[in-house]
Parts: sequence; C-alpha cells; structure tokens
Amino acid sequence: KNMSASAVCHQFRAPAGAGRIRRAANRSARAAKRVSARASPVVSAASVSPRKVLIVNTNGGGHANIGFWLAKTLAAQGHQVTLNVVGEQDDKKMQKPPFSYFGELTSAGVRTVWANPGDLASKASGENFDVVVDNNGKDLDSVGPVADFAVAAGASQFFFVSSAGMYKPTATPPHLEGDAVKESAGHNQVESMLASKPFKYSSFRPQYFTGYGNNKDCEEWFFDRLVRGRPVPVPGSGDQLSVVAHAEDVATMMAAAVGNDAAAGQVFNAVTNKAVTLNGMVEICAKAAGVTPTIVNYDVNDMPEGVEVKKAFPFRPIHFYSYPAKALEVLDWKPKHDLATDMAERFAFYKASGRADKEMAFENDDKILNHVRR
Repeated sequence: KNMSASAVCHQFRAPAGAGRIRRAANRSARAAKRVSARASPVVSAASVSPRKVLIVNTNGGGHANIGFWLAKTLAAQGHQVTLNVVGEQDDKKMQKPPFSYFGELTSAGVRTVWANPGDLASKASGENFDVVVDNNGKDLDSVGPVADFAVAAGASQFFFVSSAGMYKPTATPPHLEGDAVKESAGHNQVESMLASKPFKYSSFRPQYFTGYGNNKDCEEWFFDRLVRGRPVPVPGSGDQLSVVAHAEDVATMMAAAVGNDAAAGQVFNAVTNKAVTLNGMVEICAKAAGVTPTIVNYDVNDMPEGVEVKKAFPFRPIHFYSYPAKALEVLDWKPKHDLATDMAERFAFYKASGRADKEMAFENDDKILNHVRR
C-alpha cells in the first residue's frame, strides 16, 4: 500500500509502550529522590578528577564511531585518553571515517595506537589505567584478554559496549534494563563474566546510531532512494518503533559513568529518549533531503523469492526500541541531539560526499515493489 507523507506518523502510537515510558519516568523521579538522599550522590563529569582511560576500539562497523566520540568527549573533560584500534594502522579501513578523523583526536591530546586484544599484555606491558573500555568484543574470546589486561593494569572501572540486540522481542516496548535477554548471546555471556572480575564494571547497550564519523549505512539507505525519486519499501505497517541515537549522546552517557560509583554493576541502554517509527524515519530523511517521499509498505510474510527482509531494509522489521531509563535515573544524563537536526546534518555530508550522484542498482527494491504491485 502506497502512503503519502501526510499519512505517515512518527510519534508514539503504541499505548503499551507509552505506559512503560510513563512508569519508567515515575521510577526515575522516585530514584532521583533516593539518590539525592544517599551519602554518595551521583557524580557529574565536571566534578570527576582526571582519569587515565584506555579505549579498545573496533576497526569496523558502526561501533567504531562510539569510540571516536568517547575519546573526544573524555579528552575535552580533561581525562588522559589512549584509543587502541584493533588491527593494523595501515589497514585500508583507516582511510574511512571515523579513523580518517583521528587528527581531531590527536590534536586534543588523545594517543592513538593499534594492537589486537590478545597483544595488549605485551604491547602495553607495565602501563596503568584507571578505566578500560571494550568497544570491540562480542564474546568471551575477544573481551576476556581485555578484561585480564584491565586487572593487570590496575583499572578500577571497566566499561563494555554491549548491544540492545540481546533483548528478546517484546509485545510491550520499550525494552528497559532488566528485561529478558537471549541467554546464549555472546554479549550476555560477557556481561556475566565481567561481574565476577575485581573491577567495577558497567555495560552499555547501544542500538542504532548516527552522527559525524558514522561509517555504517543507516540514513544513507534512505537518502539513496529519496534523492533518486524512488519509492521507499518499508516492511510491515511502518508503525514499528525503533530508536536512532547520535554517537555523541552515547559517548556522553558513558563519560558520565567515569568515576561514578553509582554506575558500578549497572546495565545502561545507550540510546536516546525518543523513538521513531520506520515510516517516520523515511519522512524525517525526506524532509532533510527536501523531497516528498513515497512509502510502500509490504508484508514480511509474503516476500518475493530470493529476497530476505534483513537484507532489504536496514532496521529490524519489528518493534525494536530501547529506552535509557537507567541513565536518566543513575547518571543524571540527558541527550542533546534530535533526529531531525541530525538527519539534516547527515544529508549535507551525504551530498558533499558525491554519493547522491553515483549510479546504483536497487534489485531487492524492484523485486519487492513488483511483488506488491502484481
């Protein structure tokens, strides 16, 4: 079914989800009173003494931008930051954002080095760090060596960038910290392992994100179709809730946990506080691009032969929406970005990159559209 822009709504449309948000907000208010009454109040980033921080950063995928923004944020707060990128410095990936922006980090005093997790013990032997961040691993084999190094380096805090993808699907979004997770997920096993270590650990579960330095197609998928006047195929009704955060907001949330005892042993949904529907994402990107979108919703249970929805659309086709209740309660954190402004900035970058003028094939789109119209 074709939908005009006027028919698209990107505000909350799930009463159950809204109820959970209200309940989370009420808990936030009650928790804020409890926190203020305790002897150890929430520590703001501005009042934390400088720490020596090691960030072990992935060399690919969207998570790389979290490490970039975290290093930038912590350096601006006066911390001594080392950003260790997994792999080799001469890897071709280093020619792409955010790695190609590392000059911004070094000029801010961030030290950039390259080493695999298993080599930290030898390459950084004898170094001490107050905080170690793993923004790379997804399982025990990859995170274990970093955790062991953190213990040897005398770290009092360990942050793990986990994933909201470990939550089990729910009929009552949003996902809140403490909701059921897939027990077999590697991220879940890592979180359990970290809880047994002698440092104070915190886990951050991001979802989808965007922002300066992003190198994984998210908004670009929508721009590719919108600037070429193509219909945008969206799975299901398009009313499914999701969330897209700016990487800087994820970074400021993590920075708020540095030196903060209230963050010890906590899991945080590293997302923004406002959802977007799948159709709404199209509309917001279309507004940024200055065009009127044509949205074609399709049945995910009636796909054309040879087309998988996970390869035909950049988001999950179900409600996949986490809410940052714990960060609002415990860290006194608030996001500063909004999606519409972010998309306007990202479209300007998209145009400047020349991608809008490149020839592209949309084979999966064409198969879906022809299947819907038959």
